[in-house]
Amino acid sequence: MEKLGISKLDLKRRNRMQILRVIRESGPISRVDVASALAITRAAVTIITNEMIEQGILLEIGEAPINSDRLQKGRRKILIDINMNCKFALGATVDEKEVTIGLTNLNCEILDKASMVIDERTTSKDIVTFIIDKCNEMMANSALDKNSVLGVGIGVVPSMWGKLKIFYKDGVLDFSNFIDRVSSGVSIDVRCGNAIGLMALASNDFRNPNGSQINQAFLHNGNQVNLAIINKNDLSPDYLSYTYMIEKYIVNPGGKSYEGYPDGSVKAEISRTAILNALYDIYSKENTPMLYELTEGDKSKINTDNVFTALFRGEQTVKDLVDDVISKYAVLVNNLAVSHFAQKIYIHNYNLNEKQFDYVKREMIRLIGEDVADRVVLSGVEGKTNFVGGCALIIQDNFYVRGGMC
Repeated sequence: MEKLGISKLDLKRRNRMQILRVIRESGPISRVDVASALAITRAAVTIITNEMIEQGILLEIGEAPINSDRLQKGRRKILIDINMNCKFALGATVDEKEVTIGLTNLNCEILDKASMVIDERTTSKDIVTFIIDKCNEMMANSALDKNSVLGVGIGVVPSMWGKLKIFYKDGVLDFSNFIDRVSSGVSIDVRCGNAIGLMALASNDFRNPNGSQINQAFLHNGNQVNLAIINKNDLSPDYLSYTYMIEKYIVNPGGKSYEGYPDGSVKAEISRTAILNALYDIYSKENTPMLYELTEGDKSKINTDNVFTALFRGEQTVKDLVDDVISKYAVLVNNLAVSHFAQKIYIHNYNLNEKQFDYVKREMIRLIGEDVADRVVLSGVEGKTNFVGGCALIIQDNFYVRGGMC
């Protein structure tokens, strides 16, 4: 007769996984509060956490601070937390302009990093070789062996999938060919995913504000506009593969056309190419003299900084165009806040400094109100730190999902 049920090992792993999740989301916490959150006995939590402390996965960090409003009788609670340096992670991200790679602890605190600029002449072999060489170099430099490193997580943006021979198989992204090529040169586990979702995971604030989990949206700007959704600390499966479908959203009904997209779509109105084309249309010595001077009469030098410099100096034509773009983004932000109940909307790869972002936020507040506009924040994962998306993948899969049994 076939026996059905869960094995002792699986049960142990699940219990440890749940305990790690509670600690990750609640911060330093007592064993009794872990037991209450999981509705299991304090004795069971004590046995499991004591073993994890012996293994170096958890740490006792001292007594809970005194709450003057609710004085506690007897001994104060002892708080436990995750030992963020018990394991390490390597991560890499491949986007249209560069490959970034780095080494972090479990809290994604960066210990080492490197990058390689790429262009249309860069081959997939060049990219694979760079990742292999830097993984081995970083492990050697930090005197880490394969038992200390969870593995390497690699994120690839959608526009680079074809170059690296990453295709759909039965509706799911198939990274097996790419994984095999990287695995041939490293001694650690290799995992891959859509870079957009991984960077969203790395940007995510896992702590529960006011005791409740929130949904978060991650909006990436590149050769494509991409969207990933974090639903209560988990990546929404609907956005694991098809993050670029955000380009079909309508932000200006009846607006500009782009073949294969509805009129007034994100692709036609506020993609990087669409915005540059709109700037090229107004660009001239007579029409935009300040922007023309800043770019030395060369429209290929138009970038975020000189556009905002012209705006702040009072160039009305530029201001009108920027305000029009912001108004369309405001529509998109409002739709994300409403349709996904997103309490935070991270924007990534927009190259905005603090003053520029403040201008954008003020315009959004005017258009959609403070409550929604204040949900928009700049992603902390940018440029040469994009690799932490890959680190987030390997940490999630090989540490938290396994209950630290790695």
